[in-house]
Amino acid sequence: MTVKVTLCAGGTDQFMRFGDVYIKHPDGTLDVARGGAKHTYHYAPEEWADVEGDQKKFTKRFWG
Repeated sequence: MTVKVTLCAGGTDQFMRFGDVYIKHPDGTLDVARGGAKHTYHYAPEEWADVEGDQKKFTKRFWG
């Protein structure tokens, strides 16, 4: 899935690899994890304005 990050400076960054997802953090930062890659792109709160695409889904695990 494509992840499209709109930057505050007016441009956009597009990530078009299968499995790309974004992660919004409570402190306002944004990470884009590339599908199949270990590298993550990081954006500070003042760098990005909007994001579209697949958001990473976290599952709660119970180890009972």
